[in-house]
Amino acid sequence: MKGAFVTVLRCAGALTLSLLGAAGCGGGGGGDPEEGDATVEIFSWWASPSESKALQALIDVHRRAHPGVEVINNTAGVQRTVLEQRLDERMATGKPPDVFQVHGGVRLMDWVKYNGVEGENKLEPLDDVAASSGWLSTVPESVVETVTHDGRVYAVPVNVHRLNCLFYNKRLFARSELTPPTTLDELYAVNEAFAAQGVTPLAVAAQDPSTPANILWEHLFVMSAGAQYYDDLFKGRLASPDTPEVRAALAAVPEALKYMNPDAEELRWVDGVELVGQGKAAMYMDGDWVKAEFQARGYTLDEDFGMVTVGEDAFVYVVDTFVLPRGASHRGAALDLLATMGSVAGQDALNPLKGSIPSRTDADLGQYDSLSRKAMEDARSPRTRFVPARNLSAPRAFFDPIDRAFWEFVKDGNTDRMILAMLAHYYIIQDYHARL
Repeated sequence: MKGAFVTVLRCAGALTLSLLGAAGCGGGGGGDPEEGDATVEIFSWWASPSESKALQALIDVHRRAHPGVEVINNTAGVQRTVLEQRLDERMATGKPPDVFQVHGGVRLMDWVKYNGVEGENKLEPLDDVAASSGWLSTVPESVVETVTHDGRVYAVPVNVHRLNCLFYNKRLFARSELTPPTTLDELYAVNEAFAAQGVTPLAVAAQDPSTPANILWEHLFVMSAGAQYYDDLFKGRLASPDTPEVRAALAAVPEALKYMNPDAEELRWVDGVELVGQGKAAMYMDGDWVKAEFQARGYTLDEDFGMVTVGEDAFVYVVDTFVLPRGASHRGAALDLLATMGSVAGQDALNPLKGSIPSRTDADLGQYDSLSRKAMEDARSPRTRFVPARNLSAPRAFFDPIDRAFWEFVKDGNTDRMILAMLAHYYIIQDYHARL
């Protein structure tokens, strides 16, 4: 779910398409050329080996139904924040890609209500695509809500990722006769045991500040305060973020990260995965996309790595979606691709390789491993606290400064300064949800 990626569906002879150049094989503007001549440009941050492989599998399904379209994946080696900036520039100047990726919820609504203005809509509604793909009646209501505004559908949800996951090196745990932790006390004990052996207990990757922030909010906070309190915090239901529950989660950070790898600031999330795969670290906390990355790198679920979830009965989820911007150069071909993304075949090609579960509930279970089947069961269980992740509930204007403040907190341990940063920005969440 991280990195930066551009996919191009293009005609023969067009070898590259830059992030900033929107020209297509058909010669540009207004009309939609024949499918065989069409170029469909996608902006997506999926760039790691597992992400690229998963997206390619979905595109292969599309190509079988649309053989006149040649598919080329061009990975642009830029950070996700840079991709988002370039997308902002393209959208502002009226040169959008044909399709782009966005999380459901708040991020999607940033485009539906551009600059917070009702009626300033940068996206086309996709009600017809939802109907033709048959997914609207098969997707959980809570997920449909993340892609809907005023009764109109504005995005195709291609998956559901679970964020409150802990991955571990099976060989290290077996050798040490330890059990993967699911509570804070268990985590502290396992940390001490591995540190005594000279093994880094928990790998941390902080090149992008949002990555270690996942450890705080989707793991330590959910373990200490619970999924419901997590949901209340990030939907602005609290009078203030300066609460005993927030302070307790922050107090857990020094103990949880006491023995982290010293090169954390140099590492991307995929580097943290590799540390665990190689046995240089015992555990890694992040979303279930990590499972797919292990597998893409040749590590097996049976022998090399395992996964547990943290936070009792918690399922903190995020939804990846794709949208059609207004003014797309190849609208018809883009709509065809979006229909494939919403189909059973498309989602059953993507999700087993992505580590996620399909947004549809009529998937072919035989395509999925035991962890994904368990996630599907948990997502539908009445006992599960199925709550949207913070980046579905809270505006980016809140998280960008808070994620940076959290990494400073990791380094200096100044709880009051971290709380002040949250107090200074919490009104953004409250104002957003007051307007809904």
